Amino acid sequence: MAEISLSEIPAAVDELRTSFVSRPRRSTQFVKTQLLSLKESVKKYRSELIQSLVTDFNRAPLETVIGEFAPVEGELTYLINNLSSLTAPEYPTSKPFAYAVVPIRLEKEALGTILIVSPFNFPLLLSLSPLVGALSAGNNVVLKLPYDRCPTFCSVLTKVLSESIDPEVLKIVNGGLPESKALLEQKYDKIMFTGSTSVGKIVHAKAAESLTPTLLELGGKSPTFLTASADLEVAITRILWGTFFSAGQACTSPDYLLIQDTIYDKAISTILKLAKKDWQFDESSDYTHIINADSYNRLTKLLETTNGQTIFGGKYDAKTRFLSPTIVADVDWTDPLMKDEVFGPILPVLKYSSLEKTVEEVQKFHDTPLATYVFSNSQQEIDTVKRIRSGALLINDTMIHPSIFTCPFGGVGTSGMGAYHGQYSIDTFSHKKIVLQQPKWYEALLKDRYPPYTQGKIDKLSLVFRIPNVKTLTSGHFQAAVAVLLAVFIGFFLGKRHA
Repeated sequence: MAEISLSEIPAAVDELRTSFVSRPRRSTQFVKTQLLSLKESVKKYRSELIQSLVTDFNRAPLETVIGEFAPVEGELTYLINNLSSLTAPEYPTSKPFAYAVVPIRLEKEALGTILIVSPFNFPLLLSLSPLVGALSAGNNVVLKLPYDRCPTFCSVLTKVLSESIDPEVLKIVNGGLPESKALLEQKYDKIMFTGSTSVGKIVHAKAAESLTPTLLELGGKSPTFLTASADLEVAITRILWGTFFSAGQACTSPDYLLIQDTIYDKAISTILKLAKKDWQFDESSDYTHIINADSYNRLTKLLETTNGQTIFGGKYDAKTRFLSPTIVADVDWTDPLMKDEVFGPILPVLKYSSLEKTVEEVQKFHDTPLATYVFSNSQQEIDTVKRIRSGALLINDTMIHPSIFTCPFGGVGTSGMGAYHGQYSIDTFSHKKIVLQQPKWYEALLKDRYPPYTQGKIDKLSLVFRIPNVKTLTSGHFQAAVAVLLAVFIGFFLGKRHA
């Protein structure tokens, strides 16, 4: 059984670490078998997984399908089909002239034992995507699931993983804060955490005590710009979808909307029209609810204390933790809604006149967001917004980039460090180790590096190292033949210089 209890955590982690250093490297076929088994298990329990999220926080099934299953199944298929090439050694495209004939390769070596701490909001995607990446790179994994937030789902996913993944490479921990604290007391070769910036700081600080590298996927206030050059109705349709998808409980949700003053009134009118058409729900609907009472209370307090004007929604029900899609206009930078990441179905709207100045304000108040969104058909405006450092920049759309598993997903600065997905997961969960095999016959060309150190040797070696890089040859026999000829040439050249 892959699942372990709180008291079993130290021994289980130690077991994984010991088994990693004592066993030979897992074969590609072994890893592929694990991934294929997981893919079938996810398919087998698909309906149960979807229903479990309805039970836990009334997650609309369509949101689970397109937000979680689609990218997970796509990434699994991609890794299965390309595992051999993704994990194969790489070769430098060129070498310094002095090492042109030396065989060099970069092997992708698994780091060891990885701790993955997954969140509640997209628990299938944000558990399985890093898991399959870490396993594909050849690691052992401890996976901490958010049982305290979505217990029904975690129970089903534990069953999925226990039936598909070898317990020698995966241990599962279900729980909350006590389990997280116990896990962070153990030693790992890398820790991946997805969650809030405040908790991310705690994880990073704890990892630093043992010099453990971290991959942090955090959040922040992702700005959305709506300029006068945008296609208004299309832009607002996409903005509202990104904001209210899964009740705004996504780290890449548009956190606030900045509208150019010349279209502000027209944009507000269009927002109201489209919101009334698509986003009117009550507590009996299938609209996703807030995950727990703490989050619900935090969000409703924001609505009660904002200085802005609630122009749409604002309905909530404590018993079901329902909070309707809500739009708050005429907000400024000092508003309570603009202090921290909203992480809920509330969209603050600000008016701006100068795009340059507004970009500076974003950089001042909420720099390095996880994503920046701009709706514009002006390249000059796009280039201005591009000055904001962020994990991603999306032009004329929102929220879709985490599902593109052939591209890296990650933050920068306060929104996180490191990236993963597909090939980039292999890179982040492995170490590219240089493997150099120096041939014996090359010794004749190395003699000038040994004592006694003379000016003549310094001059010859300086000359050799000033020669530009040469392109690496990849064809075996041709490379060997050229290497011999090159070695003869170098030997002759140095011999003449020595004479």
